[in-house]
Amino acid sequence: MPRSTLRNPAAAIVSLGNKALVSIAIPSVAVALALSLPAWLHAGETGQSAWGYDGIRGPHQWGKLGPESSLCEKGMNQSPIDLLRTRKTALDDIQFSYRDAPFHVVNNGHTLQEVEPLSETAKSRYPKHGQTVLHFDKDSAIVFDEDVYLLEQFHFHTPSEHTVDHKHYPMELHLVHHNERHEVAVVAVFMEEGKHNPFFETFLEHAPARVGEVSDDHDHTVNPITLLPERRSYYLYSGSFTTPPC
Repeated sequence: MPRSTLRNPAAAIVSLGNKALVSIAIPSVAVALALSLPAWLHAGETGQSAWGYDGIRGPHQWGKLGPESSLCEKGMNQSPIDLLRTRKTALDDIQFSYRDAPFHVVNNGHTLQEVEPLSETAKSRYPKHGQTVLHFDKDSAIVFDEDVYLLEQFHFHTPSEHTVDHKHYPMELHLVHHNERHEVAVVAVFMEEGKHNPFFETFLEHAPARVGEVSDDHDHTVNPITLLPERRSYYLYSGSFTTPPC
């Protein structure tokens, strides 16, 4: 099985507020993963199965899936994008506070998705005003633009959905977060083929092979901090979800 690594990765962050998203991306690191994946490991911010990537279920038809997906053809800030003609600007660091969590991996037919557990402290996926990561010592979270966003789930896209100067990467990791205003922040990490990565191998070993199956393994833990770059400068842009309902 070929191995892959995060060589010139970028992490991207997407923030949703009143149907408008802000996206960010980070360059530089070395994280590895197994690149030889089942054909069904593609993508999905949501668990909907009515859409696909080809033919009558492909991207050009997503806007016709129903009223909730109309933005897929009407939206003016649709992701993914090609990261092109960027300019340097001062941005605050993104603070990552990720915890070990039991394996709870879902095969939704579009991707393999690790669903984060919900602690008694969190009660819901949305922090209350004035709370910090210290209030969520058992929950994974990030601090971005002085807001706390709790990690809800992460999943993989192959090949990458975003491109850099027209270049696709072999894989892209999406970490999906929410803040108190129900806004969304998605951190995306580009991955390249490279050396063996024990974390990703373990993830695949415990992932369900069939669509609709769930692997719930409390004997093993998962922490996506091991897939993040050490250098975390990033790009920022306005966008949307990359899959229906867009």
